[in-house]
Amino acid sequence: MGKRSLSFFLFLCLFYFPLLTHQAEYEDPSASIYDFEIIRDWLEMKDGVRLSATLFLPIAKQEREKFPVLFEFLPYRKDDSFYLRDYPLYSYFARRGYVAVKVDIRGTGSSEGMVPPREYSEVELEDAVSCIRQLAQAPWSNGNVGMWGISWGGFNAIQVAMRRPLELKAILAMDATDDLYHDDVHFIDGAFHVDQYELSIDTDLGLPRWPKYFCDEDYFKNRFNAYPWFLTYLKQQKDGEFWRTNSLRWNYQSIQIPVYLIGGLLDGYRDSIPRMLENMNVPMKAVIGPWPHAWPDNGVPGPNYEWRREAVRWWDYWLKGRDTGIMEEPRFAVFVRDSHLPDVHMKTTPGHWRYEEWPIQRTSWTTLYPGENHLMGLSPGESLVDRLKYVPSSGIAALYWWGDPTGDMRKEDAESLVYDSQTLGDSIEIIGFPRVRLRVSADAKLAHWIVRLEDVHPDGSVSLVTGGLLNGAQRNSRLFPEYLTPGEVYELEFPLHFTTWTFKPGHRIRLAVSNALFPMIWPTPYPMTTQLFLGKDSTSLELPVIPFSQRPIPNFFPPEAWEERPDARPLEGPGWPYKHTVTRDLDRSTTTVELEAEKRWEIQGRLYTSIEKVAYQTDDLDPARSSFFGEGGHIIHLGIRILELKLLVSVVSDEKNFNVKIVRQIFEQNKLVKERRWETSLPREFQ
Repeated sequence: MGKRSLSFFLFLCLFYFPLLTHQAEYEDPSASIYDFEIIRDWLEMKDGVRLSATLFLPIAKQEREKFPVLFEFLPYRKDDSFYLRDYPLYSYFARRGYVAVKVDIRGTGSSEGMVPPREYSEVELEDAVSCIRQLAQAPWSNGNVGMWGISWGGFNAIQVAMRRPLELKAILAMDATDDLYHDDVHFIDGAFHVDQYELSIDTDLGLPRWPKYFCDEDYFKNRFNAYPWFLTYLKQQKDGEFWRTNSLRWNYQSIQIPVYLIGGLLDGYRDSIPRMLENMNVPMKAVIGPWPHAWPDNGVPGPNYEWRREAVRWWDYWLKGRDTGIMEEPRFAVFVRDSHLPDVHMKTTPGHWRYEEWPIQRTSWTTLYPGENHLMGLSPGESLVDRLKYVPSSGIAALYWWGDPTGDMRKEDAESLVYDSQTLGDSIEIIGFPRVRLRVSADAKLAHWIVRLEDVHPDGSVSLVTGGLLNGAQRNSRLFPEYLTPGEVYELEFPLHFTTWTFKPGHRIRLAVSNALFPMIWPTPYPMTTQLFLGKDSTSLELPVIPFSQRPIPNFFPPEAWEERPDARPLEGPGWPYKHTVTRDLDRSTTTVELEAEKRWEIQGRLYTSIEKVAYQTDDLDPARSSFFGEGGHIIHLGIRILELKLLVSVVSDEKNFNVKIVRQIFEQNKLVKERRWETSLPREFQ
């Protein structure tokens, strides 16, 4: 070895030896060394109601060995609907020395009691605290409990942490939000939304208890006759105490334990992650990847990683006292998307992972101003007014919420006001919340303004980067909405949803402005024309541009195979979903969007089928006359006994009301056993 090579070798040793020594102090995450047993048990609440618990209990290798507890609390029926889903998750953690516990919320699944009055009700959250205390005191427990989950389980993990039970030491919340009104699925961006979720949850809540599925008086009283949650939410069209009491966004200091957050760039709940990072003063880790409302190890599009391994590192640190090094790494890992062509079937997103801090201090805000000839520049042009006729059926390409891979946006752009930058000579990378300022007026008393940020490719195709909506009635306050004065000019400012993107040379940046986002958002009722004012002190787009900086890269491991249940299997069927059609009737000026889905599976010889069908319709000439029809169902083959539950939901609007009809039916051997109907007309409140 020459002197130069030797010197370089010594330099590498001197440089890397401290790092290697420091890394050697960390412990590997708990290994898969435990067998486990599955135990069914009960947790009794203070009012005597028993909640059904399934425990994946590691078999101790040492006398008096105790384990931490990982607790998930859902209404999604652990013994039938989620039976296949739970095993690969719970077995993974049990084999690594955790008691993984799944509990059905009262009135759901296998638990006793009455269906709660809503999601994240006081009784649900109080029950969760009671469960945590009982699990911490169990003879096999080391007293440390972590609460976790995706979607609902992430929501209530956050809200239970706000209550500060002493035994709860840390949480992991995936695809969840801190703002129940603005960001959840009932009023997306403050505007009325309905989809198959509202259908499926009220269907699930109407099923009898596992395992006997008795259609007795207890069932009819506590489940079948339970008031539909959909109606509860439709009565709460304005933000307020109903939504804010358990929304962390208005009380970040209420959580005082470590928090791990995971989200996806195509998930509707992603905005809460940077907000929580910025506003909470507790140990935190956060990941935002390229997937939709899904697990990071199998969500499509990828790339994916083994999040369960990272979760074990997290739980080891906070529940076992083992230093896995996870808290020495930067706290925010984000996937930065490269520009890509629109593709609803995309499997893998181009781009790269890296660590950042949030907020990103080197962010440079670039402002673009729409102007004449539908171009955008770095300085405002002459004062202009562009007019847009409201097309209620516009927005279909954006799909059902601000997420999921989308197709080419050119059809939607043709029904919007669009403004393009000059062709780019250099790449522009953005991470964060783009912001818009709109100067507008409308000749109706209610309008929504929808803004999309898009990437125009050299071939003319258009990819959706992100978007956002402002309910015009909420321009000054979400708590105190007020109608527009027709003809009056308003200044609107709002952020678009969190995103990452790299605009490439030869591409153009596009701003698209419209007043409809069908079927994601219920159409406002009045035909109208809106105006967009351009020029100095008028409309603008601000982009959070991130200058290049060498950043560390997460050391994520590739996904591992899921351990499957030996006594259950999915069955072949049409798919979830298997049909998506758009029909435009030019003679009637109506547009209809239909979606159908069906899933089949088998558990210990029992056959299960779930069905969902939804249809949206609006009228471009009379948008007040819009509608939603949904049918949900479960068919359960219990030997020679066949049980079927159906739920039919109809929402038909006019100018002033939402007219709602809900029918719940239970059949045995194809004969109707009982039917319950709800019909009501609810006033439209700024929707």
